[in-house]
Amino acid sequence: MDSMGLGWVVVEPEGPRPLILAKSGGLQGEFSYVAFAPSRGVGVFVSINAFSVEGFDAMSKAAIELITELAPR
Repeated sequence: MDSMGLGWVVVEPEGPRPLILAKSGGLQGEFSYVAFAPSRGVGVFVSINAFSVEGFDAMSKAAIELITELAPR
């Protein structure tokens, strides 16, 4: 995480990765993650039905990598 803006995590551009805004949430054994690159018109929503910190970490990293692959800067 590079900074916070209106409650959104801001992931600064680096290498091929564009600027990404992300938000996460969870309740009663469910984790959700949404991330998008506003300048590239690409977004990802992912949700898992397990309370797993390791699973959430892998899910958020995969979403960032997918956006980077689909919409490099």
